[in-house]
Amino acid sequence: MLALTYTAHDMAPLARDLDYVDGNGKLKPPFVWDPEDRRQRMARLDALFMYLYGLGEADADYILSTFPIVREKDEAAFGTYCTRDLILAYLQRLEKGLLSHAGM
Repeated sequence: MLALTYTAHDMAPLARDLDYVDGNGKLKPPFVWDPEDRRQRMARLDALFMYLYGLGEADADYILSTFPIVREKDEAAFGTYCTRDLILAYLQRLEKGLLSHAGM
């Protein structure tokens, strides 16, 4: 996911290698750092990895329970374990076949 890595000009070589250029071949600018967009993208990736490893919701929930610092930070910021909630929601959608490549 280029949007998670190309957020500064020092990552321009990667962006160029991945052909992130405009119609004239000029490198496009870095993605703007957007915390909510990053949270959603990372949750989709985590859910996808769990799905590809054959983990179900219960296993994923158990694994996510082993990250107390993430839980504590989420609860302080959002009032809930947002990371777990997002990952499990995306995992449920994957299991139901509701997420296409475009939705990831």
